[in-house]
Amino acid sequence: MRRALPLALVALATASMYASDLTLTHTSEFAGQTGRVMRTNSTIMIHNQRSRIPAADEGKANGQRIAFVRQCDLKQSITIDLDNQIYSVHPLPKGLTHAEYEAAKVKAQSQPKPAETLTIITNVEDTGETKLLFGRIAYHYKIHTKREPSSGANAEAREEFTDGWFIDIPEYQQLRSCDPFAESGTRHAAVFINYSDSSPMNYRIVPKITGAKMQATYPADTFTTTHEWLKQPDGSVNEYTSTTKEKIATLSTDPLDPGLFDAPKDYARVSEVKTIPTPSWIYRAEIAWAKFWSGLDSESGNPIRINTEIGISLRTVISPKA
Repeated sequence: MRRALPLALVALATASMYASDLTLTHTSEFAGQTGRVMRTNSTIMIHNQRSRIPAADEGKANGQRIAFVRQCDLKQSITIDLDNQIYSVHPLPKGLTHAEYEAAKVKAQSQPKPAETLTIITNVEDTGETKLLFGRIAYHYKIHTKREPSSGANAEAREEFTDGWFIDIPEYQQLRSCDPFAESGTRHAAVFINYSDSSPMNYRIVPKITGAKMQATYPADTFTTTHEWLKQPDGSVNEYTSTTKEKIATLSTDPLDPGLFDAPKDYARVSEVKTIPTPSWIYRAEIAWAKFWSGLDSESGNPIRINTEIGISLRTVISPKA
């Protein structure tokens, strides 16, 4: 049975949840098999239908300070070079229309399915505990996920245990029109990538979801332990264990300057701003956008995971139970 918060606190949380402006900084701490710890921070700012990823502090050491703006209302993104005072504008990725999506679905269903499978089993346990984090109701969940490949599938076995607190970020809903899937009419999508030059994806995904429906899906304070079983060239299998801590460092709904979400008027427009793909700030930018996509489906009550198995972050939304 869920432990209820006092009504006064619930009213306070509800009143503060729906703001048009948001600044959120998310921290991640990854510890691999060797014990080495990698820490990253990502910040996203939202104003109405626009968002901005500020320039990373360490970008200056690499000769660049780059900010990324997405204007969902204009269906475009802006890359801003703060040091050289230039910017470039690019159209947002466009997804399928609803008719194109339905046609593609029919075509896919007529194709022979791969014999190999990757079964992904997700179980959500609702502990019934709640508390306030950043003035919002946080829910305590334990999530157990298993990836079970068939014998011939080019995929690795994996098991994850996540324990932590999740909140809802309704401000992300203002950015829904940035979603390339929005026009197709699909609200839930899953992205699973197994990248290898010598081992292409030869399996179909079989999701199985059990347990509680999540009332909120943004990781506000979580700890995940991951076990992976990787095949070696000699045919043996080695187990690797890693841990990930995720936490919201700061969350503010203070009003933001609308000018931050447009190209600076005194900057020159160029065809393309050249960026140095340094892992630190590029990784943080990818994480921020991955969190953005996670937030788009936060009201669905379904588990949302971040897939980083090829070194970049992609949205992975577990579809609801049939």
